Amino acid sequence: MQSANKNGLLAVLPPAIYQRLAPGLKRVRLDAGDILYDAGDAVDYAWFVTSGIVSLLSITEEGDTVEAAMIGREGVIGFPGIARRNGTVFRAQVQVAGEALRIKAKTLRAMIKHGCEFYELLLDYTHALNEQIAQVVVCNQFHAKEQRLARWLLLANDRTRYDAFTLTHETVAQILGMSRSGVSSAAGALQTKGLIRYARGRITILDRKGLESACCECYRIISQTISSYLPSEPMSETDRVNI
Repeated sequence: MQSANKNGLLAVLPPAIYQRLAPGLKRVRLDAGDILYDAGDAVDYAWFVTSGIVSLLSITEEGDTVEAAMIGREGVIGFPGIARRNGTVFRAQVQVAGEALRIKAKTLRAMIKHGCEFYELLLDYTHALNEQIAQVVVCNQFHAKEQRLARWLLLANDRTRYDAFTLTHETVAQILGMSRSGVSSAAGALQTKGLIRYARGRITILDRKGLESACCECYRIISQTISSYLPSEPMSETDRVNI
């Protein structure tokens, strides 16, 4: 597997801790639309994402959704499963297909009890995730629709290295908490500036630098938060045994 497809959290584990964790990791496919767990569910697994994107979605009683955080190859899904109070307020849904290394939550709980370094790393990641959630709240409340769409596309590009994404109006509306007409307006504004192309449910980034200029400060803040606890590149495949 190329380094771009490695999981950042696993890459920075000390070799001894990783070797203890590796037997419990199972490579699984993440298909777009898959729901890993829903709000209120007990969570029995954690997923260390190696490619693709998973959203943590907040859901109203009427079924409306908005993304609270995006997780890619830098992170892990399933923290509620390793807490003493197992339950979640979010839906974890795959937005961009990829893969993950899945592990039983009880295995992670056992590792945390015996590995201080692993526990500290997960605490750092939890802090970064909470900062991302807080910044997304600010962005959704105060920034223009096209800025919010630009922020999401830039973060998705960072995590996947893809310049094009298959995303319907309905999917983007679900992620950004907009109406479908709002999605059309936001995408249209960015397309008119020559920054993206959006046709037949596919968004292509044409001018990343321009997209950064059109975005709000939230992209920079979230990116800095993520990079603060991870190296610039995960360790090479030769530094890890095959799973």
